[in-house]
Amino acid sequence: MAVAADWGDVPTWLSSIATILALLFAALAALAAQRVYRIESKRDQVAARARQEQEAFVRRTQAALVSAWWGWGLDGWGAFVRNASETPVYQVGLTVLDIHDPDVGERIDLPIVPPAAEPIFHRSELGTGLVADGRHAVDYRVEVTFTDSAGVRWIRDQMGRLSELRPEVLIWADGRRANALGTFAADFLATHGVRLRFHTEQIERLQRRLVDGAEGDEVPDVVVGPHDWVGDLAQRGLIEPLALSQRRRQAFLPAAVTAMTWNGELYGVPYALDTAVLLRNTDLAPEQPATFEELLATGVALRAAGRADEALVVQVGAEGDPYYMYPLLLAAGGWLFGRDAEGRPDPRRLGVTAPETIAAFERFRGLGAQGSGVLRREIDKDRATALFAAGRAPYLVCASRVVSDARRAGVPFVVGPVPPYEGQEPVRPFVSVHGFFLTRRGRNKTIAQDLAAHYLTRTDVALSLYDTQPRPPALRSALDEVVDRDPTMAAFYAECRAGDLMPSLPQMRQVWTALGKAEVELVAGAATDPVVRRLAHALQAALPAAELPTPRTPPESGATAPPKPGSGR
Repeated sequence: MAVAADWGDVPTWLSSIATILALLFAALAALAAQRVYRIESKRDQVAARARQEQEAFVRRTQAALVSAWWGWGLDGWGAFVRNASETPVYQVGLTVLDIHDPDVGERIDLPIVPPAAEPIFHRSELGTGLVADGRHAVDYRVEVTFTDSAGVRWIRDQMGRLSELRPEVLIWADGRRANALGTFAADFLATHGVRLRFHTEQIERLQRRLVDGAEGDEVPDVVVGPHDWVGDLAQRGLIEPLALSQRRRQAFLPAAVTAMTWNGELYGVPYALDTAVLLRNTDLAPEQPATFEELLATGVALRAAGRADEALVVQVGAEGDPYYMYPLLLAAGGWLFGRDAEGRPDPRRLGVTAPETIAAFERFRGLGAQGSGVLRREIDKDRATALFAAGRAPYLVCASRVVSDARRAGVPFVVGPVPPYEGQEPVRPFVSVHGFFLTRRGRNKTIAQDLAAHYLTRTDVALSLYDTQPRPPALRSALDEVVDRDPTMAAFYAECRAGDLMPSLPQMRQVWTALGKAEVELVAGAATDPVVRRLAHALQAALPAAELPTPRTPPESGATAPPKPGSGR
């Protein structure tokens, strides 16, 4: 007999239906409330933006009525300044600039500029001898900085653009460059009413930190670094082009301007050149070695005699330092990049798997743990510098930063090239150009541009930077004076001229990382062939369009081998 299903009584049904309807109405109410919330939030955001725009407009109201320009007055050429607002402005600085020459300028300081219907004229010494038609005065401009009646600092630059000045410019630099730039902080504050603040880290960490991103007040206005950053940072939109006239650019070495240029745009103001050289302690090694074999023999003999702790010092460190590995690779006959029709490094051709480069890597490995032990991972930058400064190494492969340390230590030394192995071509090391980059997200762009392009490129400032941290200046006028008075820097500059500008591809960071890893492995004694295979794979992953050489058999006896792409100084 079939059993009837128990579907419950009518009150239970009605209660269940009421519960479902209540839940449905609650969900609909929640959706409606959420929609209203979104509408109100958007309305609040629009209102907040409108308030911000209104506040910015009101904030700029007085500043927009203050202007300055170059012109002809009653008694000559000079600077006009006008405050067309209804209240005074304070701490006014008029800076007369030659837009082509940072060494030409004049500063006029005014404690107050009262409201006035007509501009006030201040005669300039720069206008002496100029005729009234102004044919010789067209390149002078006036930049004005001032504090409005609300205590806000402003700048109207030489192009007439008005910007609010934050109280400080944040500069990212390594410790040495920060110390050099810090000597001008007081003068810049007095001149512009803006402080210089520094964030210091190792160069490599600064680059990673910039790429990873900084927020708020920690976003830098200026970053100091080498030119091989340019491609990567420009492609990521982290730095922006600079506006310098053609005549201004001609004040710098052409190679320095080329180094800071990417896709036809100038992205950095160059200030110094550098390269890897051989520093030689003349007490221990009076003569420049003609070959790398001679260098090693002299160093080993000095170490055996107890006069030196190391035969040769090259910084390696835990992660490698391929900038200093590179000249040793060239010295042994290897090459990294081919050369284009003009003889410049061509990253479209990679030479790491060429037979001569593999042989050079094997020679480099022979200097490490499985060979002579000349190269060791525990020798980092600080240890390498300390050994040479203490007079315990006859030779050091280094850049110009060691010059100050060696001079302070009283070590007699000279600068020369890293010598090649017997039968190899002279070494052409990579040349780096250091400069000032303006970041795209910087919060004090106008004054940062003024700092980098006008203040720090004056000859007197460039020479003071050199005195604080010696390296060949990129500014022609400063370089000429440095070369005349400092034989060591003259020798450094000669090596820079003999080298090749580092490529500034966006992938250079990956290239250096891969080379550094290969260097550490070879120094530790890893077999050459697998290290080279891994290196080639990493470089082709970074530069997929680059060509690797096709393996070839050695030339028969009496035949002429093809020329090596890295040859020639």
